[in-house]
Amino acid sequence: MAKGTRTRRERNYRKMKQLVLYLSLFCSCAIMAQEQKYILLDSLTANFKVKQYTLDTSPYGVKNTIEVYNVFSEGYDLEVGKGYIILFSVLPDLNTKTNWEVIDFDKIKGSLFPTKNIFKRVVYKIFGLFSDKSLHIDRLKLVKKINNKYYASKICRVDDFYCMDYPRDMVVATKNFILNTNQPIKPINVLKEDYKKVLPNHPFPLSKDGGLLIPNIFENTYLSNIEEKWGDVMYYFYQFCNYDNRGIDELVYIKDKGIVAGAYGDYFYPIGKIDRTDTKRSDWNKVINDAKNRLLWAEELKKEWAEKEKSKK
Repeated sequence: MAKGTRTRRERNYRKMKQLVLYLSLFCSCAIMAQEQKYILLDSLTANFKVKQYTLDTSPYGVKNTIEVYNVFSEGYDLEVGKGYIILFSVLPDLNTKTNWEVIDFDKIKGSLFPTKNIFKRVVYKIFGLFSDKSLHIDRLKLVKKINNKYYASKICRVDDFYCMDYPRDMVVATKNFILNTNQPIKPINVLKEDYKKVLPNHPFPLSKDGGLLIPNIFENTYLSNIEEKWGDVMYYFYQFCNYDNRGIDELVYIKDKGIVAGAYGDYFYPIGKIDRTDTKRSDWNKVINDAKNRLLWAEELKKEWAEKEKSKK
């Protein structure tokens, strides 16, 4: 390949990366302009099965926690693993080190999101139908009541998923929200080989120095591994999606427990920004290249496994 051609390609690629970052910033500003909506944790637990877990963020260089709430749809099959899950992740405010703030309920009660509509967006996504923006749950803040006081999550990430167990010979376009536990296993290194066969001159997006653009036709949530521990079958998933469309990058799902582990590195170290944790970039690179530290696991599950191991001795 001529040097001039390669240089032009590299220059165009850098311009494309900058454009993606600008568009991401523009979309973020547009979202911020929308009215803030809230949802009561008590209302969710009263109407749906909810499983709460605590994730220790120490592997990311920050001593804090992420509280995650798995909200299972009515009729979710715990054995088969079929149905909808809304995942609320209450992230720490890295400036104040707190996750919740006291609020005046009277001031926000007119901005409550209808609990009955919580799963509507993901249903629309499955069928590719237009979804009313009023049903979008991206910016919902979780509200909990403790001793007659109301607390709102400062930073809350909301992901919605459709869990399924379709046969391997039926190919499903999983996009960024479908967890198919019966798909063929494809680790990231195998996907990279496949990707380079199709786009040999493009950096692999999930590598350390990868690009930001992923053709829409390639977007999927892949199954990278299946493990069993103390009777729990764990399905490891990762998202191969554009940065804008990515939710929780990697996760571990157990059919009757929900999502019990996840990677939240993009929050602590956003692309195109300086890290927010005072951790050296070189140290963070070690974290993101080590799957053991990259995934934050539910403390409740670790305790359960430890107790089972202790009782067996």
